[in-house]
Amino acid sequence: MSQKFDVIIIGAGVSGMYALYRVRELGLSVKVFEAGSGVGGTWYWNRYPGARFDSESYSYQYSFSQELIEEWSWSEKFAGQPEIERYLNFVADKFDLRRDMQFNSRIDHVHFDEAAREWTVTTAAGDEARARFVICATGLLSATQFPDYPGVHDFKGMSLHSSRWPKEDPDFTGKRVAIIGSGPTAVQILQTIAPKVGDLKIFQRTANWCTPLRNAPFTPGEQAEMREKAGEIFELCKRTFAAFIHDMDPRNGLEVSREERFAKYQELYDRGGFALWLGNYMDVFTNRVIADEISEFLAGKIRQRVKDPVKAEKLIPKNHPYGTKRPPGEKNYYEAFNQDNVDVVDLRATPIKRITATGIETSDASYEFDIIIYCTGFQSLTGELMRIDIQGEGGKTLQQHWANGPKTNLGVQFSGFPNLFAVMGPHNPGTFCNITRCVESNTDWIVRCIRYVTEHGYKTIQATPEAEEAWTKRCHESVKGMLIDEMRDSWFFGNNNRDGGTGQYLMYAGSVPSYRELFNGVADRGYEGFELR
Repeated sequence: MSQKFDVIIIGAGVSGMYALYRVRELGLSVKVFEAGSGVGGTWYWNRYPGARFDSESYSYQYSFSQELIEEWSWSEKFAGQPEIERYLNFVADKFDLRRDMQFNSRIDHVHFDEAAREWTVTTAAGDEARARFVICATGLLSATQFPDYPGVHDFKGMSLHSSRWPKEDPDFTGKRVAIIGSGPTAVQILQTIAPKVGDLKIFQRTANWCTPLRNAPFTPGEQAEMREKAGEIFELCKRTFAAFIHDMDPRNGLEVSREERFAKYQELYDRGGFALWLGNYMDVFTNRVIADEISEFLAGKIRQRVKDPVKAEKLIPKNHPYGTKRPPGEKNYYEAFNQDNVDVVDLRATPIKRITATGIETSDASYEFDIIIYCTGFQSLTGELMRIDIQGEGGKTLQQHWANGPKTNLGVQFSGFPNLFAVMGPHNPGTFCNITRCVESNTDWIVRCIRYVTEHGYKTIQATPEAEEAWTKRCHESVKGMLIDEMRDSWFFGNNNRDGGTGQYLMYAGSVPSYRELFNGVADRGYEGFELR
């Protein structure tokens, strides 16, 4: 027999936990279904060696409870996964969130009953629940994907994926290890395990412009100061382009001399984190001269840090300028390649042909390994939503609705799917956003919308097809004039997805403050672009 609730939330990560807290404030009955055995989402699944924030800890934490801020102290400027998971468990305990959660419950089906105007949600185990509203808190990078190389299942050694890491770390001591992929997770894993391994090779298709994270422990005095300044930090994040503590220089780079520009690049490089990316000149995302100049600056750093010039040249990106991909933060990543037992294999020159029983075969060599680590990413933004059988009005599936690419209004709703919301789906500023800051504002909008619907006696709300087309077009156009638009071989366009990308930009590239203003304006005007029944 089905359980019945006002609201069902799919996912118990940063988004799902906050959505639960806010929905409870409305006095509505609510249930969270979570595939994992605990809370945390991204920070539950991604427990690989070296996993940590690329946002400053005090800017990533929740802002909704002053008590919570005062009771928790971060140990590092950029906290690691174990501490982040402890924090999210602390939040769950403090607000007694688990009593409304069901773990080990992956959702397979979400079907709309037109007669009852409510949703039926079914887990993989066959458990069923019904609700008026469904909030998908499934994350933007959560649908794990392996590469489609022949022989992936033939390897007799240990195979690992960065986002499905075992709770007990494997012993890498003296082992022959391959890492496939070269994004942020690969960078973090390599720099962490390099001192332990017997032999380590990273199989790299696209080199990345990595910059120093500059992590450091907080002293007790600094912890106290960060707690006192939390309100100021959140206010700063509300004003900045991507909701980080870094604010763009209002000048265009070519307004100052080359000497002054390079001095600024060095200062931002020394500051660490995303300072070089998000604290640079205003035209860093639009001016090829500036982007190429920063690339030149970073290439010089790589050549200084990597002693072998052959390795160094492989690690310098040749197909995209700095700033057109989210840059990995690192600590001694480049220095790891000064070890004789650490090397990089350029997959553009020698692509992988197959995975064998003993290792990896490329177009020019065979390698033997004890462990293969897949850092091959996710079906970005649409992934978890598309992997659920979501059927709206008339039995139309989300897969059918998005057959030619995702369509949304404001990134939170899809026409034909009443009362179904996505917190961090496509067409919001998620990639450029300090995630918790966008999670809170997006969730607040959704919960405000649910309040409006219930208090005004409506049964459903859904995006109109016209508004959906307009917002989708606006998102596609938001990247025009930016250098990112020239670099379509990226997950920003869904082109790393195994089921194929459409070449359409999957996010909103305007600033987070402009998105928030648009978002709230729609609500203030009675939800124009949405049909209330």
